[in-house]
Amino acid sequence: MSRIDRKDQIIAAALELFRSKGFADVSTRDLADHAGLSRSHVYHYFSDWKELRREAFVRFANEQLDEVRAPLADAPPLDALLGFLHDCLPGAADAGWALWLDAWDEAMHDPELAQAYLEINAQWQAMLAEVIERGVGAGVFRCDSPTRAARQLFAVTMGYVDDLLLKPSAESAEAVLDEVMEVATLLLDLPKDL
Repeated sequence: MSRIDRKDQIIAAALELFRSKGFADVSTRDLADHAGLSRSHVYHYFSDWKELRREAFVRFANEQLDEVRAPLADAPPLDALLGFLHDCLPGAADAGWALWLDAWDEAMHDPELAQAYLEINAQWQAMLAEVIERGVGAGVFRCDSPTRAARQLFAVTMGYVDDLLLKPSAESAEAVLDEVMEVATLLLDLPKDL
């Protein structure tokens, strides 16, 4: 197995464990056992545990970005906005959302993970800004700064996520989406009857 393949295998095994046990509750021993490797083998591919966790989190986040980005590319601006916001609101318990929160918590004590987390959040905001820019260009949205509006909408949306994760339901997620769209209506000068 090539170095890249082995590294991918380790990251994939780590993500499986992080999703099932939580980011903070997985040890090198757990990972080595799960991947069928020795602990020293794991460290042959990663300089330390923090690097492995960071790379695993970045892969996880990039996969989610790609998954959300694909259907937005050709959607009309309003549909793309709704799709983006809907994808940001958990309607059910999901190990992926727990991984985001675990990574955020760990990032409070790991500056390199914090930097990676912030860079990924910036990518989410940039994706939303692109949707808003397309809407402005098409005359569907009106705002002076799509980047600022994206940052504000993203912050409002993520503010609701904490509560939704404690008691997720499709109904709660839809109610929150309605409230976030109220803010979007103000920021993007949308008709009030949406």
